[in-house]
Amino acid sequence: MTRLAKPVTRTAMCAVPHGVNPTLVITLYPGGVIGLRESRRRKEYTVAAGTLYARLVSAEVRRGPGGPR
Repeated sequence: MTRLAKPVTRTAMCAVPHGVNPTLVITLYPGGVIGLRESRRRKEYTVAAGTLYARLVSAEVRRGPGGPR
């Protein structure tokens, strides 16, 4: 696996609620930080990758392995 030396940015079309731009910009920062923002917007929301992983695992445990996704 390649280590991040500088931020890597990609865009993705996502299914999002009404009123939100469906094009999201996802940025991976060195140090394990993930940034998300709407395309053509400045406000970025960031989360540590470890925190996101822990929340996803705990949500799966509460929901059960065969639950809705």
